Amino acid sequence: MSISTKSLPLPTSAPAAVRTSLQPRSIRVFEQDLPVPGPGEVLVRTEYCGLCGSDLHIWNGDDGYDWVPCGTVLGHEIVGTVVRVNGSSAIAPGTRVVAVAQSGCGDCPACASEYANGCAHRLTLGLSQDGGAAGFVRIPFAQLIPVPEHIPALTAVLTEPLSVAARAVASRGLVTHADAVVVSGPGTIGILAALVCKHLGARVVLKGPERDVAARSGLAAQLGLELVAELPPGYRPNVWIEAAGAAAALDDAVRELSVLGRLVVVALYGSPPVVAANDAVRKELNVITSYSSHRADYQLALRILQERPDLGDLLVDVVPLRNIALAFEKVGRGIAPKVAVAP
Repeated sequence: MSISTKSLPLPTSAPAAVRTSLQPRSIRVFEQDLPVPGPGEVLVRTEYCGLCGSDLHIWNGDDGYDWVPCGTVLGHEIVGTVVRVNGSSAIAPGTRVVAVAQSGCGDCPACASEYANGCAHRLTLGLSQDGGAAGFVRIPFAQLIPVPEHIPALTAVLTEPLSVAARAVASRGLVTHADAVVVSGPGTIGILAALVCKHLGARVVLKGPERDVAARSGLAAQLGLELVAELPPGYRPNVWIEAAGAAAALDDAVRELSVLGRLVVVALYGSPPVVAANDAVRKELNVITSYSSHRADYQLALRILQERPDLGDLLVDVVPLRNIALAFEKVGRGIAPKVAVAP
């Protein structure tokens, strides 16, 4: 198969953020040869790549991430432009795309059910294969989704985290306009989950500790979100999206949810939380978990971003890729809901 290229020449090398060891702060930016797309792959010029909690764990050298191989280029929250195509593809050079982070083997029962999360041989960009914190990244056709024309790249870089929120709210939580929702944790996923609830027509309250309310009240107002430290008097949710990763938030959810309510847990916890299980049983609460996202969740995320093309300006702090240490410092301090690097 021939490789189709754009008319403009490409450089022979580009910067890439590479894991060099299992020690803390062992991510370095090097010049690397451009990746060569194999059959069924395209070469994407990265415009922005978001950094998330998994990337921060790798930067910190935390336990549980030693399976990410040294030599891996980080980054799975990718938006960029196709510049080379190896083979036949409906996605032509010059198309702006986002990448679905995970892919399965295609042959197992989980993949037959279009559930790549359950594939024992799944691959994840930026973790088990090279990602997009680089000038260029090669990605299979099947993992690409074209970005609608009027969504700027700075907003499109939110697609992957928004897809995680969309899965928690819409696919797993089944939220509709008839629901009263609380989202606990005004971090990236919490804010985006609240926006998904609004898109679906539900009433939603975003809840966090007083320090977070003070820090994010202005942003919440710009987003049209109600951010509180205590629930409004008389507000009785039937759905609770737990995005804080705090045991206290789970306690709040079990206490405040109405009978037969739905508790959707999308957060991960530093240590196993203790839940008031007897109270949850007596209320017959539906406890649901949500992890990662799938292609349909990305598509919903892009529909939401079409309604809010300004979200990138409100939520994303851009750092040059070569200043990767500064980028991770900002991620660790929660400077912005989303930190992205630009090659």
